[in-house]
Amino acid sequence: MADAKQNKPLLRFWRNWLGKQKAILAFAAIMMIIVAFAVSAQSFMVGFVIDALANLGTNPDKIIKFGFTAKQIAFYGPIAVVIISLLRGIGWYTSNIATNIASMRATTDLQNDLFSKILTLDYARITREQSGAFSARFLNDINAIREAVLKVTNSLVKESFTLIFMVGMMLYMDWQLALVTLFILPLAYLPVDMIGRKIRKSASVAQEQASHLSGVIEESLGGIRLVKTYSLEKSEASRVENALLARMKLMLRMIEQRGRLLPILESMGGIAVAAVIAFAAYRISQGQSTVGNLMAFIASLLNASASLRSFGDMNNQLQEGISGLHRFYEILDEEPSIKDTPNPIHIERAKGDIKFENVDFAIGETKILNSISFNAEFGKTIAFVGASGAGKSSIINLIPRLFDVTGGTIYLDGIDIRQIELKNLRDQIALVSQDAILFETTIAQNVCFGAGQKTDEEIISALKQAACDFVFELPDGINSHVAPKGSNFSGGQRQRLALARAILRNAPILMLDEPTSALDSENEAKIQISLNEFCKNRTTLVVAHRLSTVANADKILVMANGEIVETGTHNELLAKGGIYSDLAKLQLR
Repeated sequence: MADAKQNKPLLRFWRNWLGKQKAILAFAAIMMIIVAFAVSAQSFMVGFVIDALANLGTNPDKIIKFGFTAKQIAFYGPIAVVIISLLRGIGWYTSNIATNIASMRATTDLQNDLFSKILTLDYARITREQSGAFSARFLNDINAIREAVLKVTNSLVKESFTLIFMVGMMLYMDWQLALVTLFILPLAYLPVDMIGRKIRKSASVAQEQASHLSGVIEESLGGIRLVKTYSLEKSEASRVENALLARMKLMLRMIEQRGRLLPILESMGGIAVAAVIAFAAYRISQGQSTVGNLMAFIASLLNASASLRSFGDMNNQLQEGISGLHRFYEILDEEPSIKDTPNPIHIERAKGDIKFENVDFAIGETKILNSISFNAEFGKTIAFVGASGAGKSSIINLIPRLFDVTGGTIYLDGIDIRQIELKNLRDQIALVSQDAILFETTIAQNVCFGAGQKTDEEIISALKQAACDFVFELPDGINSHVAPKGSNFSGGQRQRLALARAILRNAPILMLDEPTSALDSENEAKIQISLNEFCKNRTTLVVAHRLSTVANADKILVMANGEIVETGTHNELLAKGGIYSDLAKLQLR
C-alpha cells in the first residue's frame, strides 16, 4: 500500500494538501492566462507595428490588418502596448501572491501532519534517529517541496497557455514556417527528461546528507560542555567541515546537472530561429510574407523558447520536490507497532495495582529483562535499585508502553495493559525523570503540562510541595519565562519543577526515575517529606541510586543483569548482608 502511494507522490500531495487550495489556485490560473495572453499580444503587436511603420512615410492610409491603417496603428499602438503591459504586470503580481499563499498553506499543513505523525511513532523509533534528521525534513525537504509547488503553479498554466497562444499565432502568421519550427522544438524533450531523472536521484542523496549534517551540528552543539572541557573544538570543527564538504560536493553535482539543460535548450532555440530566418527570407523574397510577419513570428518563437526553458527549470525543481515528498511519505506511512488493540478497554481512574508476571524484554538480540515478577499495590511505594544497566528504567518504560514486553504480561488493576486504550493508560501515570524537561514558556504552563487547566492556587500548592521556593523570589513568580532547555534554572531547580508537574497531574500511578539525582541533601530531605505524604494515596515506583531516596519504600527490589536478585524493606535487606547491604556500605563510606 505504501509503495502504491509512493509511486504517485504528486497525486497524493494534490489530494491531501494542495487540492484544499483549489479556489485560490483557480484565481491564480485565471491571472496566469491573462499574463499568457498579454505576452502573446505583445508579440503580435511587434509585427503589427513594424508593418505599419514601414508604410507610414509612403502610404499612411494603407490598411495593414483588421481594417486599421498605418496612421491609426502608429497612434493607437503605443496605447495598446501600455495597456497590455499593465495587464501583464497586474496578472503576474496577483498570480504570484496567490500561488505563494496556496503553497505556504499546503506545505504548512504537510509539516503539521508530519509532526503529528512523528509524535505517534514508537518511542524506540523516535530515539533511534537523530533529532537533526527530523529537523532536516522540516527545513530542507519542505523548502524543496515549497519551491517545487511555486515553480509548478507559477509556470504550468502560464507557460502552457503561452505556448498554446504562441503556436496559434505562428500558425496564423505563417503555417508553413510554423510546421518547420514545431518539428525542431519537441526534440528538446528527451534530454530534459533524462536530466530530470538524474536530478531527482541526486536530490534524494543530497537531502539524506542534509539530515546527517543537521544531526552532526546538533550533536556537537548539544555536547558543547564536553567539547570545551576536553578541548575538542578542532576535532568537532573538522568533523563538521567534512560533513559540509560532502554537502558542497553533492550540491555542485546538482548545479552541474541543472546547468546541462540551458545549453541544450538554447541550442535548440538557436537552431529553430536560424531555420525560421532562412525559410522566411525565401518566403519574403517570393512576396509570400512581410517583414512584420517575420518579426512577429520570431518574437513568438522566442517567447515559446522561453516557455520551454521554463518547463525545463520546472522539471528540475519538480524532481527535487518529489524527492522531498518521498522523504515525508516515508514517515507519514510508518505504522507504529505500539498502538491500541481493536475495541480497547477504557477506565475512568485506575486504582493503581500493578503486576508484572514473568516479564521479558529485549531490544533486538539484547536481553534487557528476564522473567520479572512483582506486585505493586495501591498506596505502596516500590523501589528499584542496582547498578547502571541492571534494567531498572526499562521497568519504568514498560508501564506506559513506551516499549512493549517481548514475553510475559503487565497488569493494571487485573487488566493486561495492552488491552487498555493507550492514551487512557498513560493518563493514569505521572513521571519524574532525571533528565527534567522544561519547555520554552512560563513556569505556570510548564507545571500544568499534562494536568489541564489549573488555578494559580493549585499551581502554587504543587510548587510548594516540590520545594520550589525559588519561583516565588522571581519578579514574575509563576509567570516567569523559562529559557530554551530551562537554561535559566539549575539542574536541581529543573528537577523540582518537574516534580511539581507530576504532583499537579495527580495521577494514580507515580513513577520516579532518579527524581532527586540533581538535588542537594537539604532539598532532597524537603522533597522526601512532601513525597511521603503525596504517595499515600497512589502507587509509586521509584528508581534511584541514592539509597536515602528509597529507604522508606514499602518494598525494595534489587536488580542485577535484568533480574530481581533481592527483595525486602531497607532494614531487611541490610540485615541480609547481600548486594543492597554492600551498596549501603559503599554510600556510607
